[in-house]
Amino acid sequence: MKTTPIATATMVKPKTRTRLRRAKPTDASSNNANLASNSPRPEDAGEEDNNNKHKADLAQEILISGNVQSFVDFFYLTHRPDPSAGQSMNPNAEIGPIKVTATEQEFIKENLVEAELSRRKGVTPAVYSAYNNLALYYSSENIADPKTSVYFQEKCLEISKLTGDANGEMSANHALGLVFSQMGDCQSAISYHERHMELAREKQVYAEKEFASTALEKVYRVHADNMEEAGDYNAAVEFFSKQLEAARANRDRAAEGEACFRLGRTYVVVQQAVKAIQFLDEYERIAIELEDLTGHGKASAALAAAHQSLGDDDKAVEFLTNYLEISAKTENLQAQGESCSALGVIYNSRGEFDKSVEMFEKNFEIARSNVSSGQANTSLVDKSRVYLGIARGNQLRGKVFMHINTDISELINMKKNPVK
Repeated sequence: MKTTPIATATMVKPKTRTRLRRAKPTDASSNNANLASNSPRPEDAGEEDNNNKHKADLAQEILISGNVQSFVDFFYLTHRPDPSAGQSMNPNAEIGPIKVTATEQEFIKENLVEAELSRRKGVTPAVYSAYNNLALYYSSENIADPKTSVYFQEKCLEISKLTGDANGEMSANHALGLVFSQMGDCQSAISYHERHMELAREKQVYAEKEFASTALEKVYRVHADNMEEAGDYNAAVEFFSKQLEAARANRDRAAEGEACFRLGRTYVVVQQAVKAIQFLDEYERIAIELEDLTGHGKASAALAAAHQSLGDDDKAVEFLTNYLEISAKTENLQAQGESCSALGVIYNSRGEFDKSVEMFEKNFEIARSNVSSGQANTSLVDKSRVYLGIARGNQLRGKVFMHINTDISELINMKKNPVK
Protein backbone atom coordinates (compact mmCIF):
# COMPACT_ATOMS: atom_id res chain seq x y z
CA MET A 1 0.00 0.00 0.00
CA LYS A 2 1.57 3.22 -1.16
CA THR A 3 1.58 6.05 1.37
CA THR A 4 1.83 9.71 0.43
CA PRO A 5 4.11 11.91 2.54
CA ILE A 6 2.28 14.08 5.05
CA ALA A 7 3.88 17.24 3.76
CA THR A 8 2.48 16.74 0.28
CA ALA A 9 -0.83 15.02 1.03
CA THR A 10 -3.97 16.36 2.72
CA MET A 11 -2.04 18.69 4.99
CA VAL A 12 -1.03 21.90 3.24
CA LYS A 13 1.89 23.91 4.53
CA PRO A 14 0.92 27.43 5.63
CA LYS A 15 2.18 30.27 3.50
CA THR A 16 5.31 32.01 4.79
CA ARG A 17 4.40 35.26 6.50
CA THR A 18 6.36 38.45 5.97
CA ARG A 19 8.43 39.19 9.04
CA LEU A 20 7.28 42.31 10.88
CA ARG A 21 9.78 45.10 11.48
CA ARG A 22 10.32 46.04 15.09
CA ALA A 23 9.22 49.53 16.11
CA LYS A 24 12.09 51.93 16.77
CA PRO A 25 12.69 52.54 20.49
CA THR A 26 12.01 56.05 21.78
CA ASP A 27 15.08 56.17 24.03
CA ALA A 28 18.16 54.22 25.04
CA SER A 29 16.55 52.64 28.13
CA SER A 30 13.63 51.26 26.15
CA ASN A 31 16.09 49.97 23.53
CA ASN A 32 18.01 48.05 26.18
CA ALA A 33 14.75 46.72 27.62
CA ASN A 34 13.65 45.45 24.21
CA LEU A 35 16.99 43.73 23.64
CA ALA A 36 16.83 42.11 27.06
CA SER A 37 13.27 40.88 26.60
CA ASN A 38 13.83 39.50 23.10
CA SER A 39 17.22 37.90 23.60
CA PRO A 40 17.02 34.20 24.53
CA ARG A 41 18.27 33.26 27.95
CA PRO A 42 21.44 31.13 27.91
CA GLU A 43 19.67 28.15 29.52
CA ASP A 44 16.80 28.39 26.99
CA ALA A 45 19.21 28.56 24.07
CA GLY A 46 21.12 25.54 25.36
CA GLU A 47 17.95 23.51 25.79
CA GLU A 48 16.80 24.43 22.29
CA ASP A 49 20.18 23.45 20.82
CA ASN A 50 20.03 20.07 22.56
CA ASN A 51 16.46 19.57 21.35
CA ASN A 52 17.42 20.37 17.75
CA LYS A 53 20.44 18.06 17.92
CA HIS A 54 18.25 15.24 19.25
CA LYS A 55 15.78 15.86 16.46
CA ALA A 56 18.53 15.74 13.84
CA ASP A 57 19.96 12.53 15.31
CA LEU A 58 16.56 10.81 15.20
CA ALA A 59 15.97 11.92 11.62
CA GLN A 60 19.37 10.56 10.66
CA GLU A 61 18.64 7.23 12.38
CA ILE A 62 15.36 6.92 10.48
CA LEU A 63 17.01 7.63 7.15
CA ILE A 64 19.96 5.31 7.74
CA SER A 65 17.58 2.48 8.65
CA GLY A 66 16.00 2.86 5.20
CA ASN A 67 12.60 4.19 6.32
CA VAL A 68 12.36 7.01 3.80
CA GLN A 69 8.62 7.60 4.20
CA SER A 70 9.01 7.86 7.97
CA PHE A 71 11.90 10.31 7.51
CA VAL A 72 9.79 12.60 5.30
CA ASP A 73 6.86 12.52 7.72
CA PHE A 74 9.06 12.95 10.80
CA PHE A 75 10.90 15.90 9.28
CA TYR A 76 7.65 17.66 8.40
CA LEU A 77 5.95 17.00 11.76
CA THR A 78 8.92 18.31 13.73
CA HIS A 79 9.90 21.28 11.53
CA ARG A 80 6.56 22.73 10.32
CA PRO A 81 5.11 26.04 11.54
CA ASP A 82 3.32 25.79 14.88
CA PRO A 83 -0.36 25.03 14.05
CA SER A 84 -1.56 26.44 17.39
CA ALA A 85 -0.09 29.85 16.48
CA GLY A 86 -2.81 30.25 13.84
CA GLN A 87 -5.35 30.43 16.69
CA SER A 88 -3.84 33.66 18.03
CA MET A 89 -6.16 36.63 18.45
CA ASN A 90 -3.50 38.83 16.84
CA PRO A 91 -3.72 38.43 13.02
CA ASN A 92 -0.26 40.01 12.64
CA ALA A 93 1.43 37.58 15.01
CA GLU A 94 4.41 35.81 13.49
CA ILE A 95 4.11 32.02 13.30
CA GLY A 96 7.22 30.31 14.64
CA PRO A 97 8.33 26.69 14.24
CA ILE A 98 6.55 23.99 16.21
CA LYS A 99 8.13 22.97 19.52
CA VAL A 100 8.44 19.23 20.02
CA THR A 101 10.07 17.84 23.15
CA ALA A 102 12.63 15.03 23.00
CA THR A 103 10.10 12.57 24.47
CA GLU A 104 7.52 13.56 21.85
CA GLN A 105 10.11 13.21 19.09
CA GLU A 106 10.84 9.66 20.24
CA PHE A 107 7.12 8.83 20.29
CA ILE A 108 6.54 10.21 16.77
CA LYS A 109 9.60 8.40 15.39
CA GLU A 110 8.69 5.04 16.96
CA ASN A 111 5.14 5.05 15.61
CA LEU A 112 6.07 6.26 12.12
CA VAL A 113 8.78 3.61 11.80
CA GLU A 114 6.50 0.92 13.24
CA ALA A 115 3.82 1.79 10.68
CA GLU A 116 6.27 1.68 7.76
CA LEU A 117 7.96 -1.58 8.81
CA SER A 118 4.63 -3.28 9.55
CA ARG A 119 3.25 -2.18 6.20
CA ARG A 120 6.18 -3.84 4.42
CA LYS A 121 5.58 -7.05 6.38
CA GLY A 122 1.84 -6.91 5.69
CA VAL A 123 0.96 -6.73 9.39
CA THR A 124 -1.93 -4.28 8.98
CA PRO A 125 -3.17 -4.37 12.63
CA ALA A 126 0.21 -2.99 13.72
CA VAL A 127 0.03 -0.29 11.01
CA TYR A 128 -3.45 0.65 12.21
CA SER A 129 -2.31 0.73 15.85
CA ALA A 130 0.68 2.99 15.12
CA TYR A 131 -1.38 5.49 13.11
CA ASN A 132 -4.10 5.42 15.78
CA ASN A 133 -1.50 6.22 18.47
CA LEU A 134 -0.39 9.26 16.48
CA ALA A 135 -4.00 10.35 15.84
CA LEU A 136 -4.85 10.19 19.54
CA TYR A 137 -1.66 12.05 20.41
CA TYR A 138 -2.47 14.95 18.08
CA SER A 139 -6.10 15.19 19.25
CA SER A 140 -5.14 15.21 22.94
CA GLU A 141 -5.81 18.32 25.01
CA ASN A 142 -2.11 19.11 25.46
CA ILE A 143 -1.33 19.03 21.72
CA ALA A 144 -4.70 20.14 20.27
CA ASP A 145 -3.76 19.67 16.62
CA PRO A 146 -7.01 18.18 15.23
CA LYS A 147 -6.09 18.55 11.55
CA THR A 148 -3.06 16.29 11.95
CA SER A 149 -5.18 13.90 14.00
CA VAL A 150 -7.66 13.74 11.11
CA TYR A 151 -4.82 12.87 8.72
CA PHE A 152 -3.81 9.82 10.77
CA GLN A 153 -7.38 8.73 11.53
CA GLU A 154 -8.11 8.81 7.80
CA LYS A 155 -5.13 6.47 7.38
CA CYS A 156 -6.73 4.15 9.95
CA LEU A 157 -10.05 4.30 8.13
CA GLU A 158 -8.38 3.54 4.80
CA ILE A 159 -6.56 0.52 6.25
CA SER A 160 -9.68 -0.88 7.90
CA LYS A 161 -11.67 -0.61 4.66
CA LEU A 162 -8.96 -2.30 2.60
CA THR A 163 -8.65 -5.18 5.05
CA GLY A 164 -12.37 -5.57 5.80
CA ASP A 165 -11.80 -4.78 9.48
CA ALA A 166 -15.32 -3.72 10.57
CA ASN A 167 -14.28 -3.02 14.17
CA GLY A 168 -11.40 -0.85 13.01
CA GLU A 169 -13.68 0.99 10.58
CA MET A 170 -16.23 1.69 13.32
CA SER A 171 -13.49 2.92 15.65
CA ALA A 172 -11.98 5.21 12.99
CA ASN A 173 -15.37 6.67 12.05
CA HIS A 174 -16.13 7.33 15.71
CA ALA A 175 -12.75 8.98 16.29
CA LEU A 176 -13.08 11.14 13.17
CA GLY A 177 -16.53 12.25 14.29
CA LEU A 178 -15.13 13.32 17.67
CA VAL A 179 -12.22 15.23 16.11
CA PHE A 180 -14.47 17.08 13.65
CA SER A 181 -16.76 17.97 16.56
CA GLN A 182 -13.70 19.34 18.34
CA MET A 183 -12.99 21.44 15.23
CA GLY A 184 -16.58 22.76 15.16
CA ASP A 185 -17.39 21.03 11.86
CA CYS A 186 -20.73 19.48 12.84
CA GLN A 187 -21.72 18.32 9.38
CA SER A 188 -18.55 16.26 8.89
CA ALA A 189 -18.87 14.92 12.43
CA ILE A 190 -22.46 13.87 11.78
CA SER A 191 -21.41 12.10 8.58
CA TYR A 192 -18.79 9.96 10.36
CA HIS A 193 -20.97 9.20 13.39
CA GLU A 194 -23.88 8.19 11.15
CA ARG A 195 -21.56 5.83 9.24
CA HIS A 196 -20.45 4.41 12.60
CA MET A 197 -24.10 3.78 13.50
CA GLU A 198 -24.78 2.20 10.10
CA LEU A 199 -21.91 -0.26 10.55
CA ALA A 200 -22.91 -1.04 14.15
CA ARG A 201 -26.43 -1.92 12.99
CA GLU A 202 -25.14 -4.05 10.13
CA LYS A 203 -22.86 -6.02 12.46
CA GLN A 204 -25.40 -6.02 15.33
CA VAL A 205 -22.85 -4.74 17.86
CA TYR A 206 -24.88 -3.23 20.72
CA ALA A 207 -21.94 -1.49 22.44
CA GLU A 208 -20.97 0.27 19.21
CA LYS A 209 -24.59 1.33 18.61
CA GLU A 210 -24.58 2.87 22.08
CA PHE A 211 -21.32 4.74 21.40
CA ALA A 212 -22.66 6.01 18.08
CA SER A 213 -26.04 7.12 19.41
CA THR A 214 -24.43 8.94 22.35
CA ALA A 215 -22.11 10.84 20.01
CA LEU A 216 -24.93 11.54 17.55
CA GLU A 217 -27.21 12.91 20.28
CA LYS A 218 -24.55 15.45 21.24
CA VAL A 219 -23.58 16.55 17.74
CA TYR A 220 -27.22 16.73 16.57
CA ARG A 221 -27.95 19.02 19.52
CA VAL A 222 -25.02 21.32 18.79
CA HIS A 223 -25.87 21.50 15.08
CA ALA A 224 -29.55 22.17 15.83
CA ASP A 225 -28.56 24.96 18.23
CA ASN A 226 -26.39 26.48 15.50
CA MET A 227 -29.26 26.30 13.01
CA GLU A 228 -31.65 27.88 15.51
CA GLU A 229 -29.19 30.68 16.22
CA ALA A 230 -28.84 31.28 12.47
CA GLY A 231 -32.64 31.55 12.15
CA ASP A 232 -33.03 28.33 10.14
CA TYR A 233 -35.83 26.89 12.28
CA ASN A 234 -36.80 24.15 9.84
CA ALA A 235 -33.28 22.71 10.02
CA ALA A 236 -33.32 23.17 13.81
CA VAL A 237 -36.54 21.13 14.06
CA GLU A 238 -35.02 18.42 11.83
CA PHE A 239 -31.90 18.00 13.96
CA PHE A 240 -33.67 18.36 17.33
CA SER A 241 -35.91 15.51 16.09
CA LYS A 242 -32.80 13.47 15.25
CA GLN A 243 -31.37 14.30 18.68
CA LEU A 244 -34.56 12.95 20.27
CA GLU A 245 -34.37 9.77 18.18
CA ALA A 246 -30.74 9.19 19.19
CA ALA A 247 -31.51 9.80 22.87
CA ARG A 248 -34.37 7.28 22.75
CA ALA A 249 -32.16 4.73 21.00
CA ASN A 250 -29.64 5.18 23.79
CA ARG A 251 -32.34 4.98 26.48
CA ASP A 252 -31.07 8.20 28.02
CA ARG A 253 -34.12 9.76 29.68
CA ALA A 254 -32.35 12.99 30.64
CA ALA A 255 -31.14 13.55 27.07
CA GLU A 256 -34.57 12.58 25.76
CA GLY A 257 -36.21 15.18 27.98
CA GLU A 258 -33.76 17.87 26.90
CA ALA A 259 -34.46 17.07 23.24
CA CYS A 260 -38.22 17.29 23.85
CA PHE A 261 -37.75 20.68 25.52
CA ARG A 262 -35.66 22.10 22.68
CA LEU A 263 -38.00 20.73 20.05
CA GLY A 264 -41.07 22.10 21.84
CA ARG A 265 -39.45 25.50 22.36
CA THR A 266 -38.60 25.73 18.66
CA TYR A 267 -42.17 24.83 17.67
CA VAL A 268 -43.39 27.72 19.86
CA VAL A 269 -41.08 30.09 17.97
CA VAL A 270 -42.42 28.94 14.57
CA GLN A 271 -46.00 29.30 15.91
CA GLN A 272 -46.86 25.61 15.93
CA ALA A 273 -48.02 25.60 19.54
CA VAL A 274 -50.09 22.41 19.31
CA LYS A 275 -47.02 20.39 18.29
CA ALA A 276 -44.96 22.25 20.89
CA ILE A 277 -47.33 21.23 23.69
CA GLN A 278 -46.97 17.52 22.79
CA PHE A 279 -43.19 17.61 23.28
CA LEU A 280 -43.28 19.96 26.28
CA ASP A 281 -45.81 17.72 28.05
CA GLU A 282 -43.40 14.81 27.53
CA TYR A 283 -40.51 16.92 28.88
CA GLU A 284 -42.57 17.75 31.97
CA ARG A 285 -43.33 14.05 32.57
CA ILE A 286 -39.64 13.15 32.25
CA ALA A 287 -38.57 15.97 34.59
CA ILE A 288 -41.07 14.79 37.24
CA GLU A 289 -39.91 11.17 36.75
CA LEU A 290 -36.26 12.20 37.25
CA GLU A 291 -37.18 14.52 40.16
CA ASP A 292 -35.61 17.39 38.23
CA LEU A 293 -37.13 20.54 39.74
CA THR A 294 -35.22 22.90 37.46
CA GLY A 295 -36.37 20.97 34.41
CA HIS A 296 -39.93 20.93 35.71
CA GLY A 297 -39.78 24.70 36.03
CA LYS A 298 -38.46 25.08 32.48
CA ALA A 299 -41.28 22.88 31.21
CA SER A 300 -43.89 24.96 33.04
CA ALA A 301 -42.53 28.22 31.62
CA ALA A 302 -42.44 26.86 28.07
CA LEU A 303 -45.94 25.35 28.37
CA ALA A 304 -47.25 28.69 29.61
CA ALA A 305 -45.83 30.39 26.50
CA ALA A 306 -47.34 27.72 24.23
CA HIS A 307 -50.82 27.95 25.77
CA GLN A 308 -50.71 31.74 25.77
CA SER A 309 -49.92 31.73 22.03
CA LEU A 310 -53.12 29.70 21.59
CA GLY A 311 -55.08 32.32 23.54
CA ASP A 312 -55.62 30.06 26.55
CA ASP A 313 -54.73 32.49 29.34
CA ASP A 314 -56.17 30.26 32.08
CA LYS A 315 -53.73 27.46 31.23
CA ALA A 316 -50.92 29.98 30.90
CA VAL A 317 -51.66 31.34 34.40
CA GLU A 318 -51.76 27.77 35.77
CA PHE A 319 -48.32 26.91 34.38
CA LEU A 320 -46.81 30.29 35.32
CA THR A 321 -48.04 29.91 38.89
CA ASN A 322 -46.42 26.47 38.96
CA TYR A 323 -43.21 27.96 37.54
CA LEU A 324 -43.23 30.61 40.29
CA GLU A 325 -43.67 27.99 43.03
CA ILE A 326 -40.86 25.79 41.64
CA SER A 327 -38.46 28.70 41.21
CA ALA A 328 -39.12 29.69 44.84
CA LYS A 329 -38.15 26.15 45.93
CA THR A 330 -34.97 26.24 43.84
CA GLU A 331 -34.25 29.81 45.03
CA ASN A 332 -33.95 31.00 41.42
CA LEU A 333 -34.62 34.74 41.70
CA GLN A 334 -34.35 35.36 37.96
CA ALA A 335 -37.02 32.73 37.25
CA GLN A 336 -39.24 34.16 39.99
CA GLY A 337 -38.96 37.61 38.45
CA GLU A 338 -39.78 36.30 34.97
CA SER A 339 -42.87 34.41 36.15
CA CYS A 340 -44.15 37.37 38.19
CA SER A 341 -43.70 39.69 35.22
CA ALA A 342 -45.48 37.30 32.84
CA LEU A 343 -48.36 36.83 35.28
CA GLY A 344 -48.61 40.61 35.73
CA VAL A 345 -48.95 41.08 31.97
CA ILE A 346 -51.72 38.47 31.67
CA TYR A 347 -53.66 39.84 34.64
CA ASN A 348 -53.34 43.36 33.25
CA SER A 349 -54.67 42.27 29.84
CA ARG A 350 -57.64 40.64 31.55
CA GLY A 351 -58.44 43.78 33.55
CA GLU A 352 -57.51 42.11 36.86
CA PHE A 353 -55.48 45.14 37.91
CA ASP A 354 -55.16 44.32 41.63
CA LYS A 355 -53.53 40.95 40.81
CA SER A 356 -51.40 42.63 38.14
CA VAL A 357 -50.07 45.17 40.64
CA GLU A 358 -49.36 42.40 43.16
CA MET A 359 -47.26 40.50 40.61
CA PHE A 360 -45.36 43.57 39.41
CA GLU A 361 -44.64 44.60 43.02
CA LYS A 362 -43.07 41.18 43.58
CA ASN A 363 -41.17 41.51 40.32
CA PHE A 364 -39.85 44.92 41.41
CA GLU A 365 -38.64 43.61 44.78
CA ILE A 366 -36.95 40.63 43.11
CA ALA A 367 -35.23 42.94 40.62
CA ARG A 368 -33.86 45.02 43.50
CA SER A 369 -32.56 41.86 45.19
CA ASN A 370 -30.87 40.74 41.97
CA VAL A 371 -29.15 44.11 41.57
CA SER A 372 -28.07 44.16 45.25
CA SER A 373 -26.50 40.72 44.90
CA GLY A 374 -24.70 41.71 41.70
CA GLN A 375 -26.70 39.29 39.51
CA ALA A 376 -28.18 42.09 37.38
CA ASN A 377 -27.59 45.75 36.53
CA THR A 378 -29.77 48.72 37.47
CA SER A 379 -31.58 48.73 34.13
CA LEU A 380 -33.58 45.71 35.39
CA VAL A 381 -34.86 47.75 38.35
CA ASP A 382 -35.71 50.67 36.05
CA LYS A 383 -37.66 48.39 33.75
CA SER A 384 -39.52 46.76 36.65
CA ARG A 385 -40.36 50.19 38.08
CA VAL A 386 -41.92 51.26 34.76
CA TYR A 387 -44.03 48.08 34.58
CA LEU A 388 -45.19 48.59 38.16
CA GLY A 389 -46.05 52.23 37.43
CA ILE A 390 -48.14 51.23 34.41
CA ALA A 391 -49.95 48.55 36.43
CA ARG A 392 -50.73 50.97 39.24
CA GLY A 393 -51.94 53.53 36.71
CA ASN A 394 -54.29 50.97 35.18
CA GLN A 395 -55.45 49.99 38.66
CA LEU A 396 -56.23 53.61 39.54
CA ARG A 397 -57.91 54.21 36.20
CA GLY A 398 -60.14 51.19 36.79
CA LYS A 399 -61.18 52.52 40.18
CA VAL A 400 -61.88 55.96 38.72
CA PHE A 401 -64.00 54.50 35.93
CA MET A 402 -65.86 52.35 38.45
CA HIS A 403 -66.56 55.44 40.59
CA ILE A 404 -67.72 57.43 37.56
CA ASN A 405 -69.97 54.58 36.40
CA THR A 406 -71.47 54.36 39.89
CA ASP A 407 -72.10 58.13 39.98
CA ILE A 408 -73.66 58.07 36.50
CA SER A 409 -75.91 55.18 37.48
CA GLU A 410 -77.08 57.07 40.56
CA LEU A 411 -77.68 60.21 38.48
CA ILE A 412 -79.72 58.26 35.92
CA ASN A 413 -81.78 56.70 38.72
CA MET A 414 -82.40 60.14 40.22
CA LYS A 415 -83.64 61.45 36.88
CA LYS A 416 -85.90 58.46 36.44
CA ASN A 417 -87.28 58.80 39.97
CA PRO A 418 -87.18 62.51 40.79
CA VAL A 419 -87.83 63.51 44.40
CA LYS A 420 -91.33 64.96 44.76
